[in-house]
Amino acid sequence: MKNIFLIVSSIMLLQACGATTPEPSVQTSAQASKSKLERFSRPSSTTDIKQKRENEYQQKLAELETKSAANDVQQAIARNQIHLLSYYGGRSTVAKVPGLSAQQLNTVRCPLKQIDGMGDVIYGRSHKMYRKALLRYATDFNLRMVSHCK
Repeated sequence: MKNIFLIVSSIMLLQACGATTPEPSVQTSAQASKSKLERFSRPSSTTDIKQKRENEYQQKLAELETKSAANDVQQAIARNQIHLLSYYGGRSTVAKVPGLSAQQLNTVRCPLKQIDGMGDVIYGRSHKMYRKALLRYATDFNLRMVSHCK
């Protein structure tokens, strides 16, 4: 146990030493102060991150509303890319496949393609609307695609 502590602390010390970059030899005091501030600047606030993600999902919702599951299934079949859409909800280790029951999943042999945006965090109203629209789309897609799975 003592050896592990020594190894871990040594690695951390080496990483800390290697993480610093050498400063240029000629630098004004204003440049030096600015570079130090940039290195130690705080990351965006939680509110900023949530707003950024909410804006991303607002855009994804607009894109999703222009899609047609029927057309997408036909195009996937034409490209011989037969798959079902799935997601992991929260901390689940079992993929959920919208539109199909557990019994159907046991009989169908088809690759699963994971969809994004269905985790255990909801960033705002647009994200919530996107999730609902995505579930409707994935259900429609899977119900149309399942007959092509072998």
